[in-house]
Amino acid sequence: MKIHTQPDQLGGVWANAAAVRHSPHEFTIDFLRCDFDDNGKAKSGMLVQRVNMSPLFVSQLISALQDNWSKYADKAMPKEIQGEFTIEPPGDDDDAGEPDTDS
Repeated sequence: MKIHTQPDQLGGVWANAAAVRHSPHEFTIDFLRCDFDDNGKAKSGMLVQRVNMSPLFVSQLISALQDNWSKYADKAMPKEIQGEFTIEPPGDDDDAGEPDTDS
């Protein structure tokens, strides 16, 4: 697939936090760049990109991220700690009806 972009977008943006929200019809991910204090708590942040997407696309994105994370971990992480960084789907006890905000 050929992707077109503006030259000023080629470098992308840096994000070290994200906030995720959803409605019945779409998901919104706000990618943030945060500054942290000496205790690791975010003290300020800036929105660097907001992405709205359909629930179908979110499920495809989750699958692609899980697949790529697994491939990355197999190559880049020591085998003895890989299990500590396994991405598992959320359990059935999660409240699916409430908007989620994760950072």
